[in-house]
Amino acid sequence: MTQTPSATFALADAVELVHVVRNGFVESRTPGAAVVTGPDGAVLAALGPVDALIYPRSTLKPFQAIASLRHGARLEGEEVAIACGSHRGTAAHRELAARILAEAGLSAADLQCPPDYPADAAEIVRFAQDLEHGAEKTPLAYNCSGKHAGFLAACVAAGHDVGTYLEPDHPLQAEVERVIEEYCGEPVAHTGTDGCGAPAAVLSLTALARGIGKVASAPCRRDAEIHAATVANAMLEHPWAVHGQSSSNTVVMRELGLLAKLGADGVMVMAAPDGTAVAVKALDGGTRAGNLVALALLAQFAPDHVDADRLPAVLETVAPKILGKGEPVGAVRLARPVLDLLD
Repeated sequence: MTQTPSATFALADAVELVHVVRNGFVESRTPGAAVVTGPDGAVLAALGPVDALIYPRSTLKPFQAIASLRHGARLEGEEVAIACGSHRGTAAHRELAARILAEAGLSAADLQCPPDYPADAAEIVRFAQDLEHGAEKTPLAYNCSGKHAGFLAACVAAGHDVGTYLEPDHPLQAEVERVIEEYCGEPVAHTGTDGCGAPAAVLSLTALARGIGKVASAPCRRDAEIHAATVANAMLEHPWAVHGQSSSNTVVMRELGLLAKLGADGVMVMAAPDGTAVAVKALDGGTRAGNLVALALLAQFAPDHVDADRLPAVLETVAPKILGKGEPVGAVRLARPVLDLLD
């Protein structure tokens, strides 16, 4: 009898990914795991238990968008991008999600993600002013509203029930699971509930990297599914819709042309156009390691696809700041296990 998995890998099995160094003293350490897969899906490098199971969380959104497109969602360009996004809830993001719903004959009232406030400080101030005039927090501002709007557009196009679109046995969610298993090459081991209410699949870090690599390379492969190519192109052409104008995923995609998607609780995926991909899981659920480790490993294993001249500026932008009285007093640095994989 197969036992339902109940935990990700243990601290004793993790490796150190990054250190927080303040004034020359190592203040914090982030344990976790990371894997690099090649264009053919083979493992090129591994740190920690990369075959252990994790919740990929929002790094699965490109696959969820593929499922929505398969079921007829009439999304184009930036609409596809926000369906893959974990956005900041800006006015532009809210308007884009609302547009997808309106085109499907629906409204924000049909969204089943929680109501929220924008994440950007300037937007919060504007939103607070609106609240004074009777506005309420809205599910359109929730970071997953684009994905949910895409789900609903697919349901309308395919004739599925819109009221139960988040149920695991809904036809659209069954398609999501098929897409994940098809691209990642591994059965979903467990299904929970994500923060937005959608089903949350569990699979290995290696499978996740392999899957995102297939999506990233789709525009360059003749045998690729058109929907995967649509997703990859949309994310790279409209990166602001995926995250936010100055947010890390947007910066990486805009400046380096690498597919990038974060997930809650310390998950990050990045992939080059040839399909070389990295998946990172910080065991503490933090975000300090993801960008730095993924960029370092892609620069090492896909050097022809990472612009060495632009990389330092991108790293400076996306790296967490270690400050003292507003001035830099340290840095987040790659730990020895990662450095050992680099030239």
